[in-house]
Amino acid sequence: MPETPHPGDLRPVALRRAWALTTSSVVAAAALASAPLAAMPTAMAAGPEAPSTAVPTTAAAALVVGGTTFASMDTSLMSTFTTTFAAQLINVSYPAQLYPFTSGEFLGASVAAGVDNLLGLIETTYTAGEHLVLWGISQGALVLNAAMGVLASDPHAPAPGDLTFVRVADPAAPITGLLNFLPDLVFSQVLHVDSSVRTAAENSPYNSIVVTNAYDAFADFPDKPWNLLAIANALAGLVYRHGQTATVDLSEVPAQNITTTVNSLGATTTTYVVPSPFLPLTQVLRDAGIPDTTVDKLDTVLRPVIDAGYTRNDPLQTSVQPVPARAAVSPRSVTAAARSTKFPAVPTPLAASSATPRTRAASGVRSTTHPNTTRPNNRTH
Repeated sequence: MPETPHPGDLRPVALRRAWALTTSSVVAAAALASAPLAAMPTAMAAGPEAPSTAVPTTAAAALVVGGTTFASMDTSLMSTFTTTFAAQLINVSYPAQLYPFTSGEFLGASVAAGVDNLLGLIETTYTAGEHLVLWGISQGALVLNAAMGVLASDPHAPAPGDLTFVRVADPAAPITGLLNFLPDLVFSQVLHVDSSVRTAAENSPYNSIVVTNAYDAFADFPDKPWNLLAIANALAGLVYRHGQTATVDLSEVPAQNITTTVNSLGATTTTYVVPSPFLPLTQVLRDAGIPDTTVDKLDTVLRPVIDAGYTRNDPLQTSVQPVPARAAVSPRSVTAAARSTKFPAVPTPLAASSATPRTRAASGVRSTTHPNTTRPNNRTH
């Protein structure tokens, strides 16, 4: 069996360790998922003309918002991010705090400050007709979500085609973002943030790209929360799969892991679910020195159970149409009809153009860590 690629192969070791130290404290925040579940948001209907991807080809600059505890970032760090789609990278500083899991501000106040700073930079950076990318990871993605809501009601906002929002490891990602599972009481009493951050993209005229690493509890929480093994794996993914979303290669995402929806304003949200070559739950065994071949065998048993925690992995059900009942025919009348039929001595070949092909029935298909994450802070798996 070939060896499975592991996270140590994906990033410089020193940076990975720094991320792991920051991310480990976020597990307590993820435990909020055990609260009563909120109703799942309804997915926007996909439009017939929706593109399969929405990657901007040219951008004057990217405004980059980090995650929790990454209040500011230098160019050397931002240049490692693979989905900014621009050579000029401008950091958007803000508190990036998540009290009580970090010191400082509640999530709501931190996000609001980020929105103010982001909008201020848009005013000084944006030139009509040029394209700007707004990039945010983890809590930074929540800043983007909130900013989308503000811009949607601003008559002087940039034209819809001039901004693209890239939301990376977004806790408010469609369907599987952790915030989708939390009741409004948690938003108002614990996080102190408006729950509308979960649906900002649905009412925005701007296109979004959502990049999610499979098995990241903040952005890819199991939508079948009774699957405890899948939840445990996703919590482990906070260390191995959350911050690492900043450096994924979108060109390697399988087509079936890319979906595009269109809202009532014609804006698209294109979601990339990046497959994981390993299970975060068993990665700790590899880190402990257990041979990969041994852990790989364990993975083959656990992965189907874990993947069953996500609706996207459900097999499609094919509806079976009932066969209409035929009128009863007397066997004797059938025999008589057969005897009276005149057949040619030599069968006439059926012309190819007149052949009727047999029809086959269709078978059953926006705070946390990264180099910017928060302290408390792939279908193809």
